[in-house]
Amino acid sequence: MKKLLLPLVCLLCFLQARGEEYTVYFSHGTSAAAMVKKLAPLRAADPQSECRYVVLSSKAETMAEAINTANALKAGVEELPCLVIGDEHGAFAVVPLDQLSPERLQAAKANAKAPDREQQARQRNFAAQQYLLFARMSLLNPLQGEALAQCLSTCRALMEHPFATPADKQRLGFECLYPLLMREYANMYQGAHTPASEAKLLEAIAALEAARDADRNSTIGKRAFAERERLRAARRQARTME
Repeated sequence: MKKLLLPLVCLLCFLQARGEEYTVYFSHGTSAAAMVKKLAPLRAADPQSECRYVVLSSKAETMAEAINTANALKAGVEELPCLVIGDEHGAFAVVPLDQLSPERLQAAKANAKAPDREQQARQRNFAAQQYLLFARMSLLNPLQGEALAQCLSTCRALMEHPFATPADKQRLGFECLYPLLMREYANMYQGAHTPASEAKLLEAIAALEAARDADRNSTIGKRAFAERERLRAARRQARTME
């Protein structure tokens, strides 16, 4: 038992001494030497500090790149290159490298005790989850099986999220829920309708109409209206050909 407790105690001591965690987000083409030079205030304040470097693509072409971008959104990254400071509870401060100084670093570290830290983190996480949902829908091809089910589950959860505004719900309903249900319908359709495929199509149409009716005067509301009319015309034409 003593042999087991000693490594555990050492591990706990290591985690307690670890303190802040640092991540540098940067874009392709950024000079590594310039970044290291701009991190001098951090090295001076914390000589033992180690940074994790993450490159962000302007447009994610793989899920790995999309996940990096989502993590940056969760951290609150708005400008590159930047230093993200976090701890065991997640990121709590972002400092553009051009603005890094001993004073700015000290002020940033004080954000760890900000009273609205948790609230801001939840808001950023909501935005990151939306981004990742759209990325999955775009990058996973063909979208089917468990991946499709996961996207649908995520979409519905985001539409019910306490931070979801009416505009968020309408956008998610039209640009995510409706096409995901249509994908389910397409995957079920095997050259002829079945009761199950017909029910799925009606479910997709209901989602489309809900998005349309949420705000008919918004841009998405008008797009949803046009899409509903397109479907109506397509079904009418299909009936004449039967």
